Amino acid sequence: MIFGAHIPDGRSAGQQPVRGFARGREEGRRIDLPNWSMLVKVTASDTLGRLTVLEGRMGPGEPGPLPHVHEGHDETFVLVEGRLRFRVGDGFHSAVAGETVFAGRRLAHGFGNPFDEPARYVAILTPSGYEDYFAEVAEHVARTGTAPSRTLTQELMARHRTVLAPHLPDPGSVPS
Repeated sequence: MIFGAHIPDGRSAGQQPVRGFARGREEGRRIDLPNWSMLVKVTASDTLGRLTVLEGRMGPGEPGPLPHVHEGHDETFVLVEGRLRFRVGDGFHSAVAGETVFAGRRLAHGFGNPFDEPARYVAILTPSGYEDYFAEVAEHVARTGTAPSRTLTQELMARHRTVLAPHLPDPGSVPS
């Protein structure tokens, strides 16, 4: 459902449209990875690249992305169900439903689900674009049946102004 309004304020092409919409529970751009899926609810084209909102579902035992650093965007994660383990900078935190974790650009971060139950979260990317990295990874997995190598991961990340962060041991990691 799309909501709109005509506002004669002299806006020129390229400015944020004056509109809104509602997307249903299963509507959006699907990105499927093994044991991890995302549903992009608000896309770059919806916001002229200013913002992306996605719902992620991460299965138990999923290590998630390797720790990395984004040059071009910030990420906010709101846990809806379950728990996730985050690295933000030099710190680690096990987030639970209802908590919010923010990782600003140029700050090493990563997350995964080392726990026994699935997790669901909402991620907000400002500005948009990094969801395309996950789509490229998903396309590779669908085509080859395997996750990208570390070298290919670095190449894909570089296209999106992202680099891998140095490893930092997690003092509170969940034993396997």
